[in-house]
Amino acid sequence: MRDRIRRGARASAAAALTCVSLAACATVPVTGPVVPGDGGGTAGDSGVYVRLLPAGPQQGMGPEALVRGFLRDMGSFEEDHDAARSYMTEETGQRWSPGETVQVYSGTETVDLSSEISADGLTATVRMRTSLVATIDASGKYVPSEPGTLLNLPFTLVREGGDPEGEWRVSELTDELVLSQLDVERTHRPFNLYYYNRERSALVPDPVYLSVSADESEVLAERLLDHLVAGPTDWLAPAVNSTLPESTSVEVDEERAVIRVDGAGQVDEYRLGAQIAWTLRQLPEVQEFTLVVNDSEVAFPRAEGESAELPRPGSDHWADVGPGAAAAGLRAYYMQEGQLWSAAELGAEAFTDAERVPGPLGAGDVPLERFAVSMQESTVAGITVGGGEVVTSFASAGAEVRRVLSDGVFTDLSWDVDGHLWVVEETEGPAGRDESEEDEGDDEDRDDPAGGNAPESLSADTLPEPGATALWTLRNGDEVVGVDISELDDRSVVEFRISRDGARAAVVTEVDGQRSLEVGRVVVDGDGRVSVGDFVTLAGELADVTDIAWRSGDQLVVLGSREAGTAQAFLVALDGGTPATSAGAPAGMTSVSGAPGQPLIAGAEDGNVYLSNDRLHWQNVVEGVSPAYPG
Repeated sequence: MRDRIRRGARASAAAALTCVSLAACATVPVTGPVVPGDGGGTAGDSGVYVRLLPAGPQQGMGPEALVRGFLRDMGSFEEDHDAARSYMTEETGQRWSPGETVQVYSGTETVDLSSEISADGLTATVRMRTSLVATIDASGKYVPSEPGTLLNLPFTLVREGGDPEGEWRVSELTDELVLSQLDVERTHRPFNLYYYNRERSALVPDPVYLSVSADESEVLAERLLDHLVAGPTDWLAPAVNSTLPESTSVEVDEERAVIRVDGAGQVDEYRLGAQIAWTLRQLPEVQEFTLVVNDSEVAFPRAEGESAELPRPGSDHWADVGPGAAAAGLRAYYMQEGQLWSAAELGAEAFTDAERVPGPLGAGDVPLERFAVSMQESTVAGITVGGGEVVTSFASAGAEVRRVLSDGVFTDLSWDVDGHLWVVEETEGPAGRDESEEDEGDDEDRDDPAGGNAPESLSADTLPEPGATALWTLRNGDEVVGVDISELDDRSVVEFRISRDGARAAVVTEVDGQRSLEVGRVVVDGDGRVSVGDFVTLAGELADVTDIAWRSGDQLVVLGSREAGTAQAFLVALDGGTPATSAGAPAGMTSVSGAPGQPLIAGAEDGNVYLSNDRLHWQNVVEGVSPAYPG
């Protein structure tokens, strides 16, 4: 159970449509545009919280009308849900204590109510039935429901004072809030909590939804930090770790936060400060923070605050471990006539610094079907034409090509920030290959890129059978380790991309012709065994998804369509509740890629690379295919 510092909601005499002026009270966009994530913000930074003017119970309401009004006014958070309590008996209103768990349904027009009144007319049961859209759990995680999930809740009503002519009031109900999507849009906002990947080389966003309706900025900042200290959501927890001990305490005033860590022993002050800074920078009104470890203030002289003890959350000082796991100024890569090229200084209309990548894979000495460039931009990995081998080489003159996997049908590869290469292989069945067979008698072949027997390539419209996918990770691009993805055995894996932080993976799966976009967590157990699982579905409204890439730590860019429309790029937030938003598309778009702080890039059927800085207008910048950023 999370330890919460509870404060009474501050009352306000605001009338209908009165807006909270604090930037901290922005709405969650259940509809509307997604602000592109860069690992440091949230998808819900636009808009303001709009207060609800509750109608309250009206005289003579029947049981069903009373419950319908109660559901409508449950979206008013003012004065500790005073409007909702007005529908209850006095005793029930006093003891009702809704937590942070929320059941989310589409809207009041979708709710079916049925009532049963007792023979004496003094009690009634009203049952609410509607589709459950999602649940926001106690940790703040937004969990979309499976299609067809039913929300079925009973409400017990009684006549006031036991009088057959008394007004109906609610006497028994769930302790969870039951809110429409519109109510969630008004009352909640998505935030990221930040924890570290396994190697503590990058922060990993953990999206949560927090109610913001009645909070002043310092209260919201304190609640956000309390959530951070309490630890990651259950879903992400096995894949990340934190530098913040449970003994951490938090104090926040209007512009500054004080975080105290006592009895913690040796502390990585920089990483601890970065974890706090990246979380706080989502609240621009919090300009500084102080970190006190074992009664000593920690100095961060490069963090650009008024003093070393008052660093700015938004300082570039924390960029080295920033979410997104990407350095500034990443180059874009693309294939041109069998050679690998890169470009920096990505302009609105041209690649102004294009050059061939040094080394044998850049020169096209080994024809590649797919490529991936390491996050350090020092190593190129590729799948050879026909899909039979995976090769690597340094991106430097005189480098040698090294075969790291062979005798398979390899379909996808991507790098994480710690230099691990992830490779997808199509197999004959769910068991895949035995890892020992991969190593046995293969050392000599791996040094000779011309050796081995590559199988014939699958045709473009051929998909692997469910369970016919194996996943390998090559630690430091070398040591081959099999990855457990048995959770996907019942569906075909069409696309796979490891997140740049290495803690999550995005996949496109297909069952009976229906494709889904899913994200799973990466877990490494104490014996070094690796698994990717506990997949959650995102952007269920998208169809025909054919390509995916990590735009940032908290956002994907996806090539797909909506309602049988044309293929285009969509931005998909990982918070689970923000709908995918269109980023447009050049004609004949075939692939898409993104990176933190960089324009979107796309390949098209006409053999050109396109670039978009504003997510809607695409410019033809160079001839080439398969453009991609490192990762």
